[in-house]
Amino acid sequence: MKNFKLVFDKMYDISIFEKYGLKPVSEDYYKIKENCFCIADGVTRDTINGTPAKKPTNEQEAKEWIKEYPNPSGAYEAAKIIADSFIDEISKIEENEITEQKIKQAVIEANNKVAKINNKRKIDYVKEDYYCCVAVGGYITDDTLYAFSIGDCHISLFDEEYNLLFTTINNHKWFEDYEKNHDFDWSDPNIRKLIRSEYRNNPTKKENGKDITFGVLSGEKNAEYYIDTYKVDLNKVKYICAYSDGCENAFSSKEKVIELLKNPEIIGKEQPERTLIIYEKN
Repeated sequence: MKNFKLVFDKMYDISIFEKYGLKPVSEDYYKIKENCFCIADGVTRDTINGTPAKKPTNEQEAKEWIKEYPNPSGAYEAAKIIADSFIDEISKIEENEITEQKIKQAVIEANNKVAKINNKRKIDYVKEDYYCCVAVGGYITDDTLYAFSIGDCHISLFDEEYNLLFTTINNHKWFEDYEKNHDFDWSDPNIRKLIRSEYRNNPTKKENGKDITFGVLSGEKNAEYYIDTYKVDLNKVKYICAYSDGCENAFSSKEKVIELLKNPEIIGKEQPERTLIIYEKN
């Protein structure tokens, strides 16, 4: 990977906790090994009381969140397994032997390792839901990016004029679009159970032949349906950006992208938990 160099990699906690000097339960995790990278974002769990975790808006709520949120979080454990395993599996492959299928197989192997921790548990889809995460990862050669995505983590590629050349698929939009026309009350545990058991990792559930479900890496075999893979030419690419959904606002316009790529540290001003990796062409 002589053509690209790593220029930025950092993970940030939710800003409100940092503001009050508190340490929340982190659920983003990332790993890099030279030209291979992976970001995994643990899926938010219910509290230890079996109620939906709400993002705090003040110091008292932040303190309550820390008291009530599972610690350690199984979502973080799943994220760490996925990123560590993906890097380990891909690192075993010679550069000239990398293919999209081998990228997908590495994700499948990682998902199988998450299955080992979930298979020991009694899943009720509420307080005891699957430990799971969404993720992106890739392998950069001199002229090609081999990558995968599942869910709302992203890889976006830009040219030297900051034009977007490529971005990964967010297949959570299938359900998000469907949800707009249905009254799902997330505060109701029966609704959370319904969504997690019937609309997550269930590719057979469709509406008029269209996908309306979403995928996460939970160890379930059906998660494999939602793993998208990519082979992208890098000849016109200047920047390779991988990021969790907490960074989405920073990529919402060309002006923001320019500001970010000129000074990546500004991602620290965003509010959600977020992870950002940037490679730049030499």
